[in-house]
Amino acid sequence: MNAEKVAERYFASIKARDIESLVALYADDATFTLPNGKQFAGVTAIREMHLGVFAASAPIPTPLAMVVGANSVAVEIAARLPDGTTRHTANFYHLNGDGRIQRLSVYMQSG
Repeated sequence: MNAEKVAERYFASIKARDIESLVALYADDATFTLPNGKQFAGVTAIREMHLGVFAASAPIPTPLAMVVGANSVAVEIAARLPDGTTRHTANFYHLNGDGRIQRLSVYMQSG
């Protein structure tokens, strides 16, 4: 699967709160890093992190723009928070040779 399709399926899975489709996008030894530097290593830890996000009824992210490379994609994201403000983040997906997410890093706009 190409990088753009992986990102599209990622957001579709998040929107549907479909943990199985979401986790299937990751390599078994993938890493996921949050803006605060906290890292989740391995698909089991990543699954648990996503389940926690789903349980917290976190806002659904809206992709705004994508920059696609051969084995990577960067996505600018906006999410409307319950207080009416918008949080802006960027996800950087790095894929392995099988087209699965090897590393996903999330950065948040400050201020």
